[in-house]
Amino acid sequence: MTFRCWPHEPERRPVRRSWYERVRGAEMDNVVGIRFIEAGPISYCTPGDYALGTGDYVVVRFDRGEQLGWVVLAADQIIAGNLPQGPVRVVDRIATAEDVAAWEHNRERAAEDRGSAQALAARNDPRVRVASVTYDLAGRNAEVTFSAPERIEHRWMEQQLGEQFRANIHVTQVGDRDRAAAAGGQDVCGRALCCSSWMTEFPAISIKMAKDQDLPPNPSKISGVCGRLLCCLSFEVEAYRELRGDLPKVGKRVTTPVGRAKVLSVNSLKQLVRLRFDETGEIVEIDADTLRAQYGSAVRPEELEAQIEEPLRRRDRMLQDNLVAVMAPVERTEYVPQAMPVRVQRDIEIGFTEAVASDAEAAEGAGESGDDEPRRRRRRGRRGGRGRNRAEGGAAGGEGGASGVSPEGGA
Repeated sequence: MTFRCWPHEPERRPVRRSWYERVRGAEMDNVVGIRFIEAGPISYCTPGDYALGTGDYVVVRFDRGEQLGWVVLAADQIIAGNLPQGPVRVVDRIATAEDVAAWEHNRERAAEDRGSAQALAARNDPRVRVASVTYDLAGRNAEVTFSAPERIEHRWMEQQLGEQFRANIHVTQVGDRDRAAAAGGQDVCGRALCCSSWMTEFPAISIKMAKDQDLPPNPSKISGVCGRLLCCLSFEVEAYRELRGDLPKVGKRVTTPVGRAKVLSVNSLKQLVRLRFDETGEIVEIDADTLRAQYGSAVRPEELEAQIEEPLRRRDRMLQDNLVAVMAPVERTEYVPQAMPVRVQRDIEIGFTEAVASDAEAAEGAGESGDDEPRRRRRRGRRGGRGRNRAEGGAAGGEGGASGVSPEGGA
């Protein structure tokens, strides 16, 4: 039967894969996760013709001999995104009782040889700390790891340890945490080390994580047997940060409606904040939810007032000082009319009567002269006394001289 496509759809053709892609796809369809060291990295291998489940012991061949491991992830428990790139190893066989016995014997041998290797390293270089010694199933190949404060040359270890152990030795330098994970032991909590019991990767640890959990920044209190910061500091730091939220940090100064205060401590587990007021010296404990609700409105950081509000007040004061008139609110008082003095009231009445009389005279004079417009009233001079009398006398003399009559009278 032939299927035909619609005109607007392209013809579908089968996708051809290369030989490597076909083999790779077949391998990835059936892959299991195997661990060779407790709390060590997981190696992905192809089971081949074996149907393996979680907990089965298998033997895998490596470049330095055969290694015994156990299945920790079945084929249906593996996520495709976690698979490594490149070819994977194939399970050689299922481990037998003899393989398990040889593996246990090599573990005991490696524990004894680790002390001998440390003694040999101490005689040559005191900085070297042997971390682990691991043998293969045959016991002919061994891998030795050590740590040191700095990078050092370790070819002498391969030669001397190979002669002493009568095996092919491969030496690798690792860090302090890897040495603690390989050696094992117990930490300050009384339990086995996390790195040697269940952790497969080392998280990034910083001193800030200890501060976020209200722990003292004392290296002897927050360091593990490896000399580094405790790995468990990263387990609960996110929970502490979520509980703390946006609360002020210890040592910060805040302003409240009753005065300024300093944050003494913040208890994230009990959700309490202790404040000490500057004026009274009183120490008050406030619920974190209450302080969080008022933070930014009633309770504010002291830096907010110093950096934002104070410049605004300074600018307002400068503008008021530079202005000629400043409009400022004043209290308004009610006006209560008071009784006017009798003398002032009499003067006002007399002045009003004279003004009315002068207006009447001006109106009569305008009527006699025939002018439509009333004659303007002469404005009196501000000066009085002799100057005004002199002007009046001169005017009178002029009129008398013109008429020929003397001032004393006479025809």
